Amino acid sequence: MADAPGARPAPGIGRRLHRGIVFALVVGAAGAALGGAPAIFLQSLFNEESQRCAEAVRTANERGDEAPVCGDEFLAPPEWLPLSLLWGGAAVGALGGLAYGIASPGRRASRDAERQWLPF
Repeated sequence: MADAPGARPAPGIGRRLHRGIVFALVVGAAGAALGGAPAIFLQSLFNEESQRCAEAVRTANERGDEAPVCGDEFLAPPEWLPLSLLWGGAAVGALGGLAYGIASPGRRASRDAERQWLPF
C-alpha cells in the first residue's frame, strides 16, 4: 500500500519469456487449427478430382469407348502439402505469440498508464 502506482518495476526477462511461451503455445495451436481448414479443403479437391477421373474411366470402359487419360501427378496431392499448411499455420502463430508475449506490456503497466493520463 505504501508503493505508488507507478513504482512497480517493469516485468523482468524471465516473466516476459514465460508470457511469450504461453502466448506462443496458445496462438500456435489456434494457427494450426486455422491452417487445418485449407489443408482439408485442398485434400478434398484432389480427392474429388481423382474420383471424377476414376468414374470417367469406368464409364468409358462400360461403354466400350477409349478411356480418358488422367494425369497421375494431379490426382494425388503431394504428401507434404496438408502437413505444410498445418505446420505453417502453427509456426506463424507461435512466432507471433512469442513476439507479442515478449514485447507487450503487462496488464499492470497498461492500467498504470491509464491512471496517469486520465483526468478523473
